[in-house]
Amino acid sequence: MKLQGNLYHGIINVGDLPIPFNMVLNAAVLTIVLTFVFLKVSWKESILTSKETLFPTKQSTSGKLFGLFILSLLTVPGLINNEPATVSITPLVLWVFLWIGVPVLGLLFGDLYAKFNPLSILVNREGDPKNVYPAAFLFVCLTWFELVWSKPGNPRHIGIVFLILFLTVSALQRYFKKTIIEVDPLLLLHHLYSKMRVTNKAPVFKTLLNNLANLAQLKGMEYFILLMIGTVTYDGLRETTFWFNLFGSRTYETFFSTVAFLSMNLLVIVFYRFACFFAIKVSGEDIELNEISLKFGHTMLPIAFAYHVTHYLGLLLFESQTVLYRLNDPFGFGWNLFNIQNATVDYFLEPVVLWTIMVIVTLAGHMISVVLAHDLAVKIFGHQQSDKTQYIFLFITVALTLQALFVLSVP
Repeated sequence: MKLQGNLYHGIINVGDLPIPFNMVLNAAVLTIVLTFVFLKVSWKESILTSKETLFPTKQSTSGKLFGLFILSLLTVPGLINNEPATVSITPLVLWVFLWIGVPVLGLLFGDLYAKFNPLSILVNREGDPKNVYPAAFLFVCLTWFELVWSKPGNPRHIGIVFLILFLTVSALQRYFKKTIIEVDPLLLLHHLYSKMRVTNKAPVFKTLLNNLANLAQLKGMEYFILLMIGTVTYDGLRETTFWFNLFGSRTYETFFSTVAFLSMNLLVIVFYRFACFFAIKVSGEDIELNEISLKFGHTMLPIAFAYHVTHYLGLLLFESQTVLYRLNDPFGFGWNLFNIQNATVDYFLEPVVLWTIMVIVTLAGHMISVVLAHDLAVKIFGHQQSDKTQYIFLFITVALTLQALFVLSVP
């Protein structure tokens, strides 16, 4: 995603690193493996609860009004004017504010999005949700628009897409009796990320783990989380010279990009399902594959969150600085609300500092994933079998770690 001509997700290349890249990879793999070994030796009983928790989605009047304002910024500018992406507020609201800004704020304040969700101001049906397959499908559509469509920052394109999403989410609730959490991909995305809240009561780390372990067991939840990983994995790889050298000019073709996008997500799902199948086989337990697949879904959430934050951190830190410039004339009517003529961006972090933050967040997400998987394996399969059932999960975690660091470190 690029909102301005000079800003990409990644702003660093391997030549800028203060230490050899191979040393970073080796240290990362060793950290994950040692975490696995330490858990096997010291974590012999499950300590995490497993209550299924969902949040209320009702909005106050002020929340609805703010949601209406956000909806207008997402749709009106592109539908009534034809501003370029570099000056319009619309791409900033969607790809910076909603896509990364609010999830990061969720680390401190929990789920904020539900309080002003622009997709639920017309219909907000609560109840007893069964599955999140519609939300997963719409999430694939939305991320395809972001990653494959040639102009995802075009305000008119965003306005049309978000209006379609708004009408679809409303219709599925009203005419098919679906609850909002089952059909709203952005609501589910923010709900999942709010599970990573770090401002918890003591003990902070155990409370964080419990919040993740208490993820509602709605059918399809694990697929939604895996899609969160797969989409960012594809986006990261497609921006590297490695990807272009591998596939050449085909990377600019919509058909090829669509196939690659879907294949990457399918590959992540297949490997995850195989890890679940392997765990059942080596344990000797008579458990359904779909049951294990759903139960282990929350263990992948820290990886998804780490990928999301590291991938879009540059947009959040730098592109968000243009918000007043873009709000100076929010609807393209020629207003000059703040008397700002030009957008200025201060790249206040050195590339190496930003890269270091990304590496730390990436490793932290993968380590938390290993902890969650081990605790659940102990609970389901027992301590003696727990390490054997997790070999493929460990392999996937290491592979995702290496891939994430590779994307962060190559030009």
